[in-house]
Amino acid sequence: MIQETSLEAYKVLEPELGNLQRTVYNVIIDHPGMSNHDIARYLHWEINRVTPRVKELRDRGIVFFSHYKTDSITERRVICWKTL
Repeated sequence: MIQETSLEAYKVLEPELGNLQRTVYNVIIDHPGMSNHDIARYLHWEINRVTPRVKELRDRGIVFFSHYKTDSITERRVICWKTL
């Protein structure tokens, strides 16, 4: 379920978001707690296409740290993301 504040932020920023940013943002809304690698796998994108988009969304203040987890494939500690 989308938080009202996230929906409001999205409506304000939607015209300013590029297609790739919007795609990544929608994945995070629909699947909170995904890491960059999770998003890349979900979208069938290379990681270097996802990481800059997440950073841009973080810089805009609409994507935030959620928690750490161990990635099931790389077995490394990764950051997971959420919206408000």
